Amino acid sequence: MRRSPGFTLIELVVVAIIGLLVAIVLPAVQQAHEAARRVQCGNNLKQIGLALHNYHALFRLFLPSSTSDVEQGGWLIDPHAKHLHSWASLLLPQIYRANLYHRIDYSVSSLDPMNLAAASQIIPTYRCPSYSGPDFSTDDNYTRFSAKYAIQNYVAMGASDVGHIYGQNTGLFVPDGTIYPLSSTSSSAIDDGLSNTILIVETREERMMVWIDGGTAAVVAQRYDETNPPTYAGPEISLNYKSYFDYSNPMSEYGPLSMHPGGAFHLLGDGSVCFISDSISASIYVGLATRAGGETIDSDSF
Repeated sequence: MRRSPGFTLIELVVVAIIGLLVAIVLPAVQQAHEAARRVQCGNNLKQIGLALHNYHALFRLFLPSSTSDVEQGGWLIDPHAKHLHSWASLLLPQIYRANLYHRIDYSVSSLDPMNLAAASQIIPTYRCPSYSGPDFSTDDNYTRFSAKYAIQNYVAMGASDVGHIYGQNTGLFVPDGTIYPLSSTSSSAIDDGLSNTILIVETREERMMVWIDGGTAAVVAQRYDETNPPTYAGPEISLNYKSYFDYSNPMSEYGPLSMHPGGAFHLLGDGSVCFISDSISASIYVGLATRAGGETIDSDSF
């Protein structure tokens, strides 16, 4: 006797059970994968922290975010006008990438044709495993050089606000972070304490965050507010405030960004790594961004 097409009641029950099991198990598997990625992201920052301290041991200071001032950064009309070598580039020997370091000509711009081959190298230590964007910048500021510029996911915390990170150019403010353009900060200058000072944070910016370019290698703690000169500091923190760089105004420095829900990993000056919620108090976050602000910060508050 020929069986009529379709499922039997038992088959339908089995399919329903399998579907239910998948619905239950899949989120748990995804959570496990994300937990593993978070661990690796934290380990990347720990490696960067160790490298920064090894650099400090050699040169008695932390490296700058850029070897040139960065009023225009990667969108320079003349990319050869400034050297713009980034902290990530200068740190290569300390993360066991000395061969790549020696391929870079630091006597010319980081965007010079001489450095294009090095700029195309993806550096795993500088990539968060949760990052899902492109490997290379698709922005016209880089693609106009007919080359691939590899993206990174970690950036220096340069200052409390845009006014301070550009302060050395205007003469109005002294940059108040630790790693900022043209900085030469020693650990002894971090009066707030290494454990209360942020050095490096996460970013998911996928167009301008090119690891070799110092022009975009530092961010600030407070979001940009063009109506509030000379600090240009908005009341909110920049952590996860805006997803990507605002190209309408090159001064509108973006902030830390993360692919991890609820906040981002931060590397502190003592080499420790902590996950800071994007709902943290603005006063505490700004206090963590400054090296000598005199704030009293309880470690339980972040």
